[in-house]
Order: sequence, then structure tokens, then C-alpha cells
Amino acid sequence: MKGKLTSLHRSTDTGSNFGDSIADIMTMEPGEMTAEVVDATQYGTEHDWKESDYGLRDGGEWNFTIRYRENQTDVEALIDAFHNGTKEYVQVQFPAPISRGVDFRCLVTKVGFATPKEGQIDRTLTLKVDGPVNEGDLV
Repeated sequence: MKGKLTSLHRSTDTGSNFGDSIADIMTMEPGEMTAEVVDATQYGTEHDWKESDYGLRDGGEWNFTIRYRENQTDVEALIDAFHNGTKEYVQVQFPAPISRGVDFRCLVTKVGFATPKEGQIDRTLTLKVDGPVNEGDLV
């Protein structure tokens, strides 16, 4: 249904405001958050079991196939970030009944070639999360 698609949004500031959708997400493989494990074993205790603590966390990589209109140029900022080595702030918005968003700072690590069809463009992107992942209700 039109208007019910999961959408990709970009912030022009440091991730505090996300504007209108820059593309509809046709397919998505969300990254998995992981945590390193650090050995915290204290030798000389009464047991010989290994103990661990949390290390650094990682937000993973997100793979997208997006679709946008030919005159919609906001996606080009993500392509420019790939070429210029800059970081972007993006948000994935899930429509009702979920009505939630996931946002993060990222590096654009893969850019597929644009495939035009019937006034729209399909393109694949891979975004590497850089820092924390934020989840929240859409307002």
C-alpha cells in the first residue's frame, strides 16, 4: 500500500532532526548489535572457570534496496558521503502499527549502481553504524 512503506530519512544536522523521507525501503537486512567479550578471569580463586565482561558494542551493518523518484536528489548526499569519506545521520521509520524509528550515525560502505525504471530509481546501499543505535516512537 502506498504510504505504508518503511522509509529512509536523513538528518542535515547531527541527528536531532530527520526530515521527509528520502527513499522508500524495498528490502532491508538490519544490522545485528553485538558486544565484544573481554576475559575477566581472576587467577587464584577457588574455581577454575573462566569469567567475562562486556567489551565494546557494535551496531552492525544495514543493507538496503531503496526506491526514490528521479527528481528526489537527497539520496545523492549519501552517495557523496561514500565518495568523500564523510559520516551521515539516518533514520529508518517503520509505519503504523509499529510507529517506531531507528536512527544512527553511519559510514556508507557500499553503493550499488542506480537502476532507473518508470520515473523511479532503485539502488542498493550498505551503511555501517558508527556509534550508538537509538530507537524510539515516531512523533
